[in-house]
Amino acid sequence: MSKEIELGITVSEVYLTVSGTYYPEEPEERYDNNMSGTPISYAEFELTSVKIEDVEIIDIISDSIFDSIVEMVIENQKD
Repeated sequence: MSKEIELGITVSEVYLTVSGTYYPEEPEERYDNNMSGTPISYAEFELTSVKIEDVEIIDIISDSIFDSIVEMVIENQKD
């Protein structure tokens, strides 16, 4: 089950407010002896907003910063 989240994180010593949709990890399910079922689904975060104070910057951040934010949010939600 997904959930909308908004939280503050610090990236490269800059405080950011990020928001998006978090999809938690879902365990592998096997239905019978032939191992049919659903494979494990890893946690994901669909980042929709990155702000410094009230200024939207999602369109100007680098791919590496974008990826770092997504990883940080997923780790934060696992705790």
